[in-house]
Amino acid sequence: MTSDGTTGPPGLRLSRDELAGRRRRLHDGRNRTKAVIDLVESPAGSFVIKDVASRPFWVRALLGPWQLRREIRAYRRLADLPGIPRLVGVVDRQAIVLEYVDGRPLQATARASIDASFFDRLADLVRAVHARGVAHGDLHHGDVLVGPGGRPFLVDFSTSWIAGSGSWWPARRVFGQMCRADLRSIAKLRRRYAAGGAPPEPPRPGLYRLAARVRDRLGL
Repeated sequence: MTSDGTTGPPGLRLSRDELAGRRRRLHDGRNRTKAVIDLVESPAGSFVIKDVASRPFWVRALLGPWQLRREIRAYRRLADLPGIPRLVGVVDRQAIVLEYVDGRPLQATARASIDASFFDRLADLVRAVHARGVAHGDLHHGDVLVGPGGRPFLVDFSTSWIAGSGSWWPARRVFGQMCRADLRSIAKLRRRYAAGGAPPEPPRPGLYRLAARVRDRLGL
């Protein structure tokens, strides 16, 4: 049983004590504000733990749980959407467990080596995410996986923005800006990684530029 009352698949218990001996580090996080990523292999399958418990106090007490709550909301909104890993469960306020995708991030891929159709499918996936009221908000080459069969997968919704038709007008405004920023990020990734070149980059939204400057100042 997890802290939010949900359970994982049979054979996978989501308490820290029972997960501790099965964890293998996949990624240390880009900086000290980011969660570490561990792989857990169990009779029920392979899963990923995203965990901030080892981070500095202000991250594990404030920023990390806040970001994980955003991710939980996003993954639940995107449940069963192909190309989005499934939320398996919540360990506690500092860790969540996700479906493992056997793929590689774009950042581990040679430049100009991916068929352009991959980015067409990635754009379709991101538009489907937007249609469910979720904007990724910080889409870069570490958040896009080349999964089984060359399919795109999208991960890391810690900076996501969720809005719907009933949301307050400023929230819808920010959502629209972030959706455009997501599509701009795909154009940037296409230029860098697509074989045979790519179309020019669209203009960067004003609110995105402001948010990027704030994020850089805070080291996030």
